[in-house]
Amino acid sequence: MLRIPDDPLIIVGWQADPVLIGGLLALAVAYALAVGPLRPTLAPGAPFERNRALLFAAALVTFYLVEGSPLHDLSERYLLSAHMLQHLLLSYVVARMMLVGVPAWLWRRLLLNRRIAPISRVLLRPTTTFLVFSIFFALWHIPVIYEGALMNPTLHHVEHIVFLATAIMLWWPILSPLPELPRAPHLLQMAYLFTIPIAQLPVFAAITFSPDVVYRTYEVAPRVYPWLSPLADQALAGAIMKVMGLAFFSVPFTRIFFDWYRRENARSVTQRDMRRTFEPSVVAGDAPSQS
Repeated sequence: MLRIPDDPLIIVGWQADPVLIGGLLALAVAYALAVGPLRPTLAPGAPFERNRALLFAAALVTFYLVEGSPLHDLSERYLLSAHMLQHLLLSYVVARMMLVGVPAWLWRRLLLNRRIAPISRVLLRPTTTFLVFSIFFALWHIPVIYEGALMNPTLHHVEHIVFLATAIMLWWPILSPLPELPRAPHLLQMAYLFTIPIAQLPVFAAITFSPDVVYRTYEVAPRVYPWLSPLADQALAGAIMKVMGLAFFSVPFTRIFFDWYRRENARSVTQRDMRRTFEPSVVAGDAPSQS
């Protein structure tokens, strides 16, 4: 781990933000009540899914580490690369853990009640999730918006909540637990995962290859590491965006490809067996006599 220099101008530490800690505790309590004492009422007969509960708890801990550890101060005050890492951990790690950590019956109660269901069916279509995440990702990197969030703590909290919400939407067509709001077909899932990093290319290029520092906050900030200039930090942020994107999209892409291949291969074998079963068999007694 790189050591942060002892510089009085560089202040990093753990966060005791009441909004952050209170929000996480409220979410933890709501989840515990839903899957615990309220479960017989919300979903009679549904079992307690221990693994999902542990995953959701791990998601909350990871969320705090992303938002409450020294990474927060590094990203907000000093390093664009740290901020990029923070955003991508929220989008590619915490969001997936939360999505999978919530039981299917609880998602059904949240998304498929009479008033919300029509909205859910529109918002969780692959085309909608792709557009919402990609547009929000691009808009938030516009300098005036990005700098505004750095200067306004409330707006910054909103930014990260929206990042998390749009990321859960992003992963829904890949990880959906609900047949009513199903996962996309295999080929569409692969096209979806292949296209998302392409949609991020304009942001990647604008950050990585800019001859100037895009965000003034990082240009005037004290240097945490003297060898990492603002432009080098900016290029590193672009590299983190691409490397993490490729890693987190290529792994499910590969898994989905092989799952699709196995299914298609099994279907082909089954169809071939059916044809053999229904082909008329020629038995010796039915063979035509030869003169």
